[in-house]
Amino acid sequence: MMLIKLALLILSLCSWTQVQAQAKDSLQNADTTTHVDVAAQSYSQKCAGCHTVGGGKLTGPDLLPTRAWPKPELAAKVKLMEPRVGPLSQDDINQFVELLQDARAQERIHVAQELASKAVAATLAPASQSVGKKLFEGTSRLANGGIACVTCHRAGAQGGSFGPDLTALHTRMGKVAMISAIQQTQFLVMSGTYKNQPITAQEAVHLAEYLSNPELMPTASMEDHAPILGASIGAISLLVVVRLYRKRTRNGFPRQRGIA
Repeated sequence: MMLIKLALLILSLCSWTQVQAQAKDSLQNADTTTHVDVAAQSYSQKCAGCHTVGGGKLTGPDLLPTRAWPKPELAAKVKLMEPRVGPLSQDDINQFVELLQDARAQERIHVAQELASKAVAATLAPASQSVGKKLFEGTSRLANGGIACVTCHRAGAQGGSFGPDLTALHTRMGKVAMISAIQQTQFLVMSGTYKNQPITAQEAVHLAEYLSNPELMPTASMEDHAPILGASIGAISLLVVVRLYRKRTRNGFPRQRGIA
């Protein structure tokens, strides 16, 4: 009888030890999943609209080569980005340097962008390809009165040539980076145009959804079917250029310096 009780006690202790080990593993996994990668998150918000890490050049250069730079040199270049991204503390700069020189940088940024995408989706209406298409083409007005994207940009066989062709943008930029780029454009002309008429977060989500689906883009030129509309787009583009040129001659655009 004593031997049976002893055996049961040993089994109980073993089971309790196993439960404790499982609980510890669960806590460790929870810590891992809830950990916020501040550097990757900040990069996604402030940098991904202009730079990739190993994905090729966007409006700014690919930052993968900076992995081999001396840390002080890279830190100095990051500091130069303040006019575009806002004030950067020394901690901010150190975090960016650590991220860019980490062999897992692409993976960390991807995870941060996925989390950001889910966070955006939780606070806004679902992204709509059709709404994004209408906003891009100008058949639906932007909430704050900004000019339609088609005025300056091409998507498929439609649009202006004043800005970059966005048909294949989805192959070089993920949706989170695209949303950031749409809302916080670093193009000087667009910055001036949308400064007082910003694109909303909801509109940026719709536009990014449309630009991520090139099969929805026109295959026949809008101008071929609507010459008056085409002429109107050209006239608007010219007015935008003239207005910005006059502003430049009066005040001058600040020279933009950054990572090169």
